[in-house]
Amino acid sequence: MRMSHARVRRNTDPDLTPGARAAAAAASLFFSVPLMGLLWLLINGQIAPLSDSAFLPPWALGAAIAGFTLLSFVFPRLAPNVFGWLCDVLMRLARWLW
Repeated sequence: MRMSHARVRRNTDPDLTPGARAAAAAASLFFSVPLMGLLWLLINGQIAPLSDSAFLPPWALGAAIAGFTLLSFVFPRLAPNVFGWLCDVLMRLARWLW
């Protein structure tokens, strides 16, 4: 006799579980903190000669880091592509500026 109420196990994507999303968000800090710090310093270094009072406030750095952490949690597969693109942009800016 076959049981009709047998449990059917769904195949779930391991990248989409809450634990995997939290791990992606935590791992994104490894990339977002130095990357956003470099961008913040680069932008402030370009703005500083123009005016004594014009600069990006430190909370903008924190907001960018929090935004990338949220991006990594919501879209765990998209975040590495965004970080790679930003690294490429930084390299192009470095070649152009120096």
